[in-house]
Amino acid sequence: MAENIDYKNYNFKSLRIALSIVIPAYNEENRIKQTIIALRSYLKSKKYLYEIIVVDDGSSDGTLNVLKDSLSTDLRVITITKSGKGAAVKEGILSANDENEYVFFMDADLSTGTDEIGNFIDIFKNEPETDVIIGSRYLPEGAVIIQPPFRNLVGRTFSFIKSKLLGINFFDSQCGFKAFRMQTAKKIFAKSEIKGFSFDVEILYIALLNNIKVKEASVNWRHKPGGHVNLIADSLPMLIELFQIFINKNKYFL
Repeated sequence: MAENIDYKNYNFKSLRIALSIVIPAYNEENRIKQTIIALRSYLKSKKYLYEIIVVDDGSSDGTLNVLKDSLSTDLRVITITKSGKGAAVKEGILSANDENEYVFFMDADLSTGTDEIGNFIDIFKNEPETDVIIGSRYLPEGAVIIQPPFRNLVGRTFSFIKSKLLGINFFDSQCGFKAFRMQTAKKIFAKSEIKGFSFDVEILYIALLNNIKVKEASVNWRHKPGGHVNLIADSLPMLIELFQIFINKNKYFL
């Protein structure tokens, strides 16, 4: 297992940006190595101080072996029993280095490109009141969206129900690319309970209930085959989770 970066030797008051990238992974042996290579290349080119945290959600393939081959001081691997994407992201966020300024989570398939990391950091720097930025595929100004029409339809139906039940009116709550100021992320995820795919809605609901400023920003997004969301089988559990979020409202105040 790789050692953590020795952050004590860094001057965090310098102009260099320090961030954590959390990647939930389940049976990603065919692409997690390429994702880590791409992230390292980008983050080093920007001269960021960074850590990559991959949370393996009980993979049954060779994901862990691939990750072991990729270990270095900039990569931490956390393993949990198969629990769901929400549980994996929460584990990664709460394990991130407290001294870093920002924490991102993103999908293992890089459907959203690495350059969006820098774009979101620019937003944070220019908008000090913003604590959470969520990637969006559906904003009117238009991102590049390449995905199957049925997936698009299911996403919009879910958003309609979410809006009516919880009053969350973002164009896209489910894009797997989001960023937080570190201490805000720690507070939000400490309150989160949803382990499945509706965890995105829960964290946004927690933020809004506590008057945390959330910005929705357009991202370029390309659907990658081989994902683990079954639009038919997972739709009902996600709807049930929405009602769980509604019931849990009083637990979410910070």
